[in-house]
Amino acid sequence: MIRVEAEADFQQFTQTSLQKFSPADTAIAKMREEYLPLKIAGVNDDSGFKAVHSARMIVKNHRVQVEKVRKELKADALEYGRKVDGEAKRITAMLKPIEQHLASEEDAYNAEKERIRNEARLKAEADERAKKEAEEAQLRAEAEAEAARLKAIQDAENARLKAEAEKLAEERRVLEAERQKIEAEKKRLADIEAARLRKIEDERIAREAAEKARIETEQRIAREAAEAKAKAEAEEAAKKRAEELRPDSEKIRAIADFISRITIPELSKSENSQAAYRQIACLIADTVRSIHEIADELTTL
Repeated sequence: MIRVEAEADFQQFTQTSLQKFSPADTAIAKMREEYLPLKIAGVNDDSGFKAVHSARMIVKNHRVQVEKVRKELKADALEYGRKVDGEAKRITAMLKPIEQHLASEEDAYNAEKERIRNEARLKAEADERAKKEAEEAQLRAEAEAEAARLKAIQDAENARLKAEAEKLAEERRVLEAERQKIEAEKKRLADIEAARLRKIEDERIAREAAEKARIETEQRIAREAAEAKAKAEAEEAAKKRAEELRPDSEKIRAIADFISRITIPELSKSENSQAAYRQIACLIADTVRSIHEIADELTTL
């Protein structure tokens, strides 16, 4: 029961909300009756254009208002929005043919106006272009005449300048020949002076080189003599030291001989005993060799 009452209330609410749309069907029918017959007679029919434009703006405003109301009512609920969209679509569908008719009349009017304006503009541009071309042709003729006059003047001036240039060139050639003669003499004298200075420098370098070679030879002889003396003294000292240490060396070698004569007793044939025998033999041999090395080092210090 409650559900039935709620649906009845929603239906009542929906019907009340839909009544917010404007204009009503009768108003739209009246607009259709008044506006669809409107025509623009031609590009000069300003009053007809104004009537069509005014009527289109009225219809457009109604359509915009319908869209505005649709958006406001649709926000309440999905079902409510669906009904609002349906009503808006229905009313818009009735308004749209009227608006389209009026817009097409306006477009035709504006297109014709634009065509006439373009036609006038293109004619004015063609006239301006023809006038400009005529003026340019006249200016070209005048410029060519002036260019011919100036060329004659320039040719005469060029001939005068050429003669003067040739005269100046001849004077330059004479001056250049004199300059080259002076430069050649300067160079000859400079070469003589450079050769004299070069000879003096070569002699100085030769003297310095000879002196340097003499000093280096004396130093080398002195150094070699000192090195030979030092070497002889070192050899004599080493020989003397070896003679002094020879008795100690012989004593050390006697120790090695004593150790080398040690006889290892016979051991059993077991693997461990034989390994021990070999290790002792190697140890004695290494010891004898090390003692001899000590003796050698003692006599070579």
